[in-house]
Amino acid sequence: MKELSDEFLISVMEDVIEDLHGHVHRVSNLAVDLGRGIHLGDDDLDRLALAGVLHDVGKIHMDPGILGKPGPLDEAERDLMERHPELGFAMTRNRLDPKIAEAILYHHERFDGRGYPFGLAGDAIPILSRIVLVADAFDAMTSKRAYQPALPVDFAVHEIRKHAGTQFDPQVVDIFLELAAVDALPLEKTA
Repeated sequence: MKELSDEFLISVMEDVIEDLHGHVHRVSNLAVDLGRGIHLGDDDLDRLALAGVLHDVGKIHMDPGILGKPGPLDEAERDLMERHPELGFAMTRNRLDPKIAEAILYHHERFDGRGYPFGLAGDAIPILSRIVLVADAFDAMTSKRAYQPALPVDFAVHEIRKHAGTQFDPQVVDIFLELAAVDALPLEKTA
């Protein structure tokens, strides 16, 4: 039954959010690779796989007009969008492993404490969330979105390197850079 509910959530997300299908799977794959690189155990790797796929599940409650807006969000729209981690947590906290729900809740917290929804910093952010953040940021930059074209991989790698210790956990970035050095980062397929 749990497997069915996970698949159902994924299906609903993909139906509601047009550019999400490949994104969530690439985030999941990269998150697992990053978790392996920092030697997480199999249980945490399984949690990462599902957290990567479901990290944006709260967006199914968002206005599709905001999700597909071709330009920058205004302040009110950004405030609404920043609620998606809490909405995702509310949807999953009683249905999934608590560590998966936490990974969803905190996946936009920054290492320097300037993230959302709570402004957690450093090790106060669960490691699964710190990993999902790097995977999500990389894929968001290198995938075509309503609000921007896909950016070059080199640019995205540079941005993640540049923000190690501020936005991103430096330990996770080190593993990310090792994967980048051997061309082992999942990329959106282009037509």
